[in-house]
Amino acid sequence: MMDSSIAFPTAKDSESSVAITRHSLSNHSTLSVVSATHATAVDVCTTMYGESTASSDAVERFYEPSAKFSSYENPVLTATSRSVITDIHQLSRQMSAIDVPRPLAMFCTLFRLQPPRTGFLARNIDDPLFQAVRVWTEIGEICENESFDGHRKTIVEHTLNILVLPGIHRDSHYRPQSSSDLLVTHSHATSHPSAPGLPVFGTSLTVPSPFHFKLHIITRLSFNEQGRITHHRDFWDVKDVMGLVPGVSLAQWIGTRLAAKSVTYVVSLWSRPSTDSAERAAQPTSAHDAMEMGMSPAEQFAFPTKDAHNI
Repeated sequence: MMDSSIAFPTAKDSESSVAITRHSLSNHSTLSVVSATHATAVDVCTTMYGESTASSDAVERFYEPSAKFSSYENPVLTATSRSVITDIHQLSRQMSAIDVPRPLAMFCTLFRLQPPRTGFLARNIDDPLFQAVRVWTEIGEICENESFDGHRKTIVEHTLNILVLPGIHRDSHYRPQSSSDLLVTHSHATSHPSAPGLPVFGTSLTVPSPFHFKLHIITRLSFNEQGRITHHRDFWDVKDVMGLVPGVSLAQWIGTRLAAKSVTYVVSLWSRPSTDSAERAAQPTSAHDAMEMGMSPAEQFAFPTKDAHNI
């Protein structure tokens, strides 16, 4: 006969279940903090270097309110207050999309005139004449770590894309949405061509555009216990920055290879005298040395000693 009694949980089982529950809750809180800092890092990069439509209070939400614990650095400038950081974000958003206005709208703006709102002249007056520059960033690898005091550091590798005259480029092929883009809000997500090219007239082919420039950036963010940024620093490579100037990339390509060849030539010149001296040191200097080295009479005749020359 089977025993139908139900075993009641003991105190040991209750303690283990409570421990498991606490462990799961602690993991949930840790993962939530990690995902929050991850999303904040992506938002900061897209706001600073991308074509983002973030609100004006984005800096207030991202950075530490205290000016003493909030700073931003890059190879060009250093900001130690949140107001300056806000100005940098606003300027970067304005520089991400530069349009050339229509002549009539520009004339009215320069002379502070009221633009026409009716009639033929008012048609499409607010629309730009053409797009001059578009700037966006592509998020790459993101690394995070946590220190013993609850502070976190996040390193984001992303690529700044600068496209001059985007209207003349073919942008039918768009990059797929990556896992990093899923953390960005829908208002921030915009589609950009993965490889803008100039179309060949009369064909469906495209050639690489000389008006597409890339700058690799490494962003390092330090977060406090509340998930606010206390330090923001961007690293640029001087070679990549110089490559933004037209023609400099080709000059760098040629110059770096010539420099490598010159290093090889210099090393060969320095190593040649030491090799010759080693060979001379290995040669016998007298008949006694030749005998000690075990050289045969024929070898001694092939390598005459100094005594033979002196004679």
